[in-house]
Amino acid sequence: MKMLAHAGRDASQIPISPFLKWAGGKSQLLDALLGCLPDSFGCYFEPFLGGGALFFRLFSMGRIRRAFLSDSNKDLINCYLVVRDELGALLSRLEHYQKHAGAKDFFYEVARPGFNRRKLKTGHEKDVEKAALLIYLNKTCYNGLYRVNSRGDFNVPWGRYGSPKLYDERNMRSVSAALNSKGVEIRCCGYREAVGHAGAGDFVYFDPPYQPIARSSSFTQYTPDSFSEGDQRALAEAFRELSQRGCKVMLSNSSTPLVEELYRDCISQGSFRIAMAARAISCVGSGRGRIPEYIICSYPLKRQ
Repeated sequence: MKMLAHAGRDASQIPISPFLKWAGGKSQLLDALLGCLPDSFGCYFEPFLGGGALFFRLFSMGRIRRAFLSDSNKDLINCYLVVRDELGALLSRLEHYQKHAGAKDFFYEVARPGFNRRKLKTGHEKDVEKAALLIYLNKTCYNGLYRVNSRGDFNVPWGRYGSPKLYDERNMRSVSAALNSKGVEIRCCGYREAVGHAGAGDFVYFDPPYQPIARSSSFTQYTPDSFSEGDQRALAEAFRELSQRGCKVMLSNSSTPLVEELYRDCISQGSFRIAMAARAISCVGSGRGRIPEYIICSYPLKRQ
């Protein structure tokens, strides 16, 4: 039985968009991802939340009944919780920071050091100022990247965008309403803890930091501990365990020999798609352009 539309959502409404840029974000690949969805599912799990593009599109479509959204990035989850529970205060701070959106000195002398001074212990603090600064940095730094050093300090340089728009109030209110919906839970935790209670019929979407396509293209420093080859192998094992549990699992990752090795069974059975994505993580010309990415599923896909 397919799920009914979420109460209060009108299919004619403008789809909700991510309020943050995020490296590897899925906004441009939504059509490909939607073409790989299972016909029906119970709870939706997204343990590498990032910008949340797929969740927001599924919510806009009325396909979310229950959802468990999580990430190990404390700054990110704090921001989501502030958007959910402290939107008025956040919008007030963003209105203030909008006046400084094109100021390089403000970025380096006020915003970035101010953000790094405010340390989070759990990610559940709902620190409004930390969230406002994250959005400011996200929209004004180079390529909208989030990168930290070994001390956990944000170290991405200024992006030279002129005076970018930090936020869309209408979309932010829609995001807050979606996150406040009954059955939507947000936690700061690792992916194994996040999917620990996923059961048969639930849908898990893994969008981890990608396996680098070349040594020079590595960009996995979303938290002080980077996502290594060993982490990729552990994730593939979790993928198989969830599939054996009866979960419907979908994963995005780069088109590399390691990914092909780890998900050989799914690929050999045709449970995958190749999507072309425009990526601009590297400042080197060869690190830009449209590159192939895998969408791999634990369940059979319809023929194209």
